[in-house]
Amino acid sequence: MPRMTLARGFLRTASAAAHLRLFVLVGVATVLVTRAFLVLTDYPKLGGGAGHGGLHIAHMLWGGLLMLAGLLVMLVFTGLASRRRGALIGGVGFGLFIDEVGKLVAVDGYFYRPAAGLIYLSFVALTGLTWWVTRRGRTDRETVSGAARSAAAADTALHGALCGLTPQDRDEALRRLRATGGPATALDAALAAVLEAVPERPARRPAPHHELARRARDWVTARVSGKRPLVHIAAWGATLQAALLLVAIAVDGLTGGLADETQWTAIAGALACSLTSLALSLRGTALLRRDRSAALRTLRAALLVDLLLGQAFKFTINQFSAVAGWLISLALLYVLSAQLGRGPAGPRVRRASAREPLTG
Repeated sequence: MPRMTLARGFLRTASAAAHLRLFVLVGVATVLVTRAFLVLTDYPKLGGGAGHGGLHIAHMLWGGLLMLAGLLVMLVFTGLASRRRGALIGGVGFGLFIDEVGKLVAVDGYFYRPAAGLIYLSFVALTGLTWWVTRRGRTDRETVSGAARSAAAADTALHGALCGLTPQDRDEALRRLRATGGPATALDAALAAVLEAVPERPARRPAPHHELARRARDWVTARVSGKRPLVHIAAWGATLQAALLLVAIAVDGLTGGLADETQWTAIAGALACSLTSLALSLRGTALLRRDRSAALRTLRAALLVDLLLGQAFKFTINQFSAVAGWLISLALLYVLSAQLGRGPAGPRVRRASAREPLTG
């Protein structure tokens, strides 16, 4: 029996993963821009702060209001555009809100040192949720029930009634509706008729910045995929990054640089993660000549240990100066993932034509 994605009336939208990614990316950008702005302007306070009449409106409040605005947009309005705008507004709001998490968990307030690590972990959790939704979305295309497919088709038809559907959107919706694997129902036939009847709109040309981003991504991918020297650079980069932290902590310990340190839990966590990442990196580098696929998986595991956990401790220790190391780890992970994605193509399976009639 096919697995159901309906749970007490809940159904994931086809665009759920894309909107979650937008929410996370906008949230991360908001935190980084906010921190940079506050540093450059010496942490201004709207209204003059406590010493000038006692008024200080924290940007956490603006973040909460923006999250409310994003939620209201999605609750009041229907269609894809409302979800996109809600994700954008809510992402900005969440970034402003989570940036002040230190005020909620410690008397040190905004400058609570572990706050940077907590902010990082919150986005790691959201990224994990996005990955899970993306993976389930790919699986659900083959395993969802007929009722779930019908509901997804109805959602697409509703969007089409408001804004029209491109030929590609219509064909994809019809294809999913016809891929139930069982006899067509009266509801399926009715939805197919609605999808055929909604107005057609031409595919919108991508915005200039979207087109520029796509070309840049394609250019980078073409130069990363299949380049063996880059794999060795990524392997040694992952090894060097793990080793440098161990050396830095050892030097600070020997020179007395840790005498006034208070975040010993973070230091211990960073050491444990760096040792694990270093061991995996050395193992992956050694495997490159014998088993390339196993080497790439091992090196990717080393970077994931750093990105999923180690960076949280590094942000706690180094605060937002750890952004540079985080970006380097992301770049190395991209190189390795591009190499792993170059496996042989699987067998091609005939897909049902979107224009084939529904039959019972």
